[in-house]
Amino acid sequence: MIKLTLDEKYRSLVFQITDIPVIEDGDLNGICKNEKENMEELARLWFGINNPTNIIKVVERIHSADEIEWIEPKYRWRLKSDKFWKRYIGIDILGGVLFFKQPDAANKMTESEFKKLLEDTGLPFESFEKVEADD
Repeated sequence: MIKLTLDEKYRSLVFQITDIPVIEDGDLNGICKNEKENMEELARLWFGINNPTNIIKVVERIHSADEIEWIEPKYRWRLKSDKFWKRYIGIDILGGVLFFKQPDAANKMTESEFKKLLEDTGLPFESFEKVEADD
């Protein structure tokens, strides 16, 4: 049994890969040439892999996975308006909401974690935007 854990942002790619019909021997060597090239290009763009052998391995592994667990990506969050001097959201040691000037001071949170943090604050989720958190 093959179980994969992937970032939520790869969900549409995975659905495209798993929709490929497999012919004959059960691996991706049996798919038509155009479909294989499309999957290689998608994997190259999404995963940043340039070696064709590694791309095919990734695509085959995804295609043959029995179960995929999805992980929500984490982002830094900030107020959409740049009229505020401190826009980035953080959490203090007691779980309170803090605002920071520097993005590096902000906590990385999934969207669901951030929405939970905003509960009972009166701050609308729509007032914030996510910023990629480089790990």
